[in-house]
Amino acid sequence: MNLGDLIDFCGNLLDYDPTNDTYRAQLVALLNDAQTRCLTDRPWDFAQRDRKLQVWTDLNLAVTVTNGSATVGGGPFAVSSSAVLPGSVLDRAVIEITDSTGATYVHSIAWVLSSTQLYLDRPFVGASGSYSALVKRREVYLPSDCMQVQNVGDPTQGIPAKILFLSKFEREDANLYPDLLGTIEAYLPSEGKRIPAPQTPRGITTVAAVAQGARTINVYMVNVQGPAATNFKVYRSDVSDGWESALSKVATYSLSDTETLRFQPEVVDDTTGLYRRYYFTCPEAGILAPVRVRSAGGQGVAAAGVDTINPQAGVILAPALALSTLQAQTFQALSVRYVWDQAAAYQSIQLYPHPSADQLLDVRMLIAPSRMLEDQDAPLVPAAYAQAVAYTALETLTLKVDNGALSAVYQRKKDLIIRGMEQAYLKAVPRRIVKGTPTSGYRYVTNPFGPLRLLP
Repeated sequence: MNLGDLIDFCGNLLDYDPTNDTYRAQLVALLNDAQTRCLTDRPWDFAQRDRKLQVWTDLNLAVTVTNGSATVGGGPFAVSSSAVLPGSVLDRAVIEITDSTGATYVHSIAWVLSSTQLYLDRPFVGASGSYSALVKRREVYLPSDCMQVQNVGDPTQGIPAKILFLSKFEREDANLYPDLLGTIEAYLPSEGKRIPAPQTPRGITTVAAVAQGARTINVYMVNVQGPAATNFKVYRSDVSDGWESALSKVATYSLSDTETLRFQPEVVDDTTGLYRRYYFTCPEAGILAPVRVRSAGGQGVAAAGVDTINPQAGVILAPALALSTLQAQTFQALSVRYVWDQAAAYQSIQLYPHPSADQLLDVRMLIAPSRMLEDQDAPLVPAAYAQAVAYTALETLTLKVDNGALSAVYQRKKDLIIRGMEQAYLKAVPRRIVKGTPTSGYRYVTNPFGPLRLLP
């Protein structure tokens, strides 16, 4: 069942299916909330993903700093030369600079402009001069759709090795040195981050055009940090990635056959390190889920494929927004849809010891379901059990109209389907006899000393 089927199913049971945009939006919100509640409280097999995350070791860089300035020279700094894939792997990294007085100043790298210039998150207050700085990327950020980490493994040790769980309290209690480099032994849940969103879309103008078709374009704006610095790419490899904010408020443009839009974000302070992107929807073209504004190229505007603009701006995006283009299957196949999953909030883990060389990390995680917005969108729930999402939504919807008895009926129907799904998709660990007490954090590793036990 896809979203359209779920909406029809709810309308059939309620004998109420108005062609009303407000009602549809509310029902879609209830269905998405129902899917989230059904899937995020248990480690369903079908909702787990194995992913490889990039991890970087510490790095020494030659820098030139000036008291009272956030601009840093020196280098060379790793940075992309592509306008379509901008950014640097150093963006948002922690940098420690020890000046000539012996004082150490800790900053974040806001963003990297070129191989010889980057910006700090605030002006440097130490003594001016040229120094050797230490760059640390200790936070390993998880994809935006990650709900819970199930396992972390190190694939560099011949046979991939399981990494033990360690809390920060246990690290402190055992007096472990947090800056130690070496072979990974444990992972620790950490603080994560949240990206601030812009209040409203800015820098949008209406310009003259030919044969565009009458249509409504709803525009959103997002802030982006580190478009080339994420540990795992959420978007496909030929488009810019990064840590995105939530969507801004919507700005609606009713365009005639002779009008289209241009996008030019304003300049922001370099210390913010905020890149900007735009997303849009177009109901007349059936685009109800926000897709990315990408320049189509042309004279005086950004090259084709450019969609992410750095803090210094000065770039105009000229997307192809003709109704005939937006309705074509080519556009629908290549458009970049905004990733709603836990947007703007990114969990992270730390490693102990932190690796002494750049490497990949195997992480198995429980993911959040993608939001369903268009009729063809399918829930993450297997098709045989998708009605559980509808019954969960109907349980809430009937309470909204003060029909508690009918709500209880739908709750029982939902519970019956969920129990069947639990039997089919919840991992069942085989029961076994173990001699002794497992040690070193491994639940099923045998210990030759101790009594026999039956593991559940």
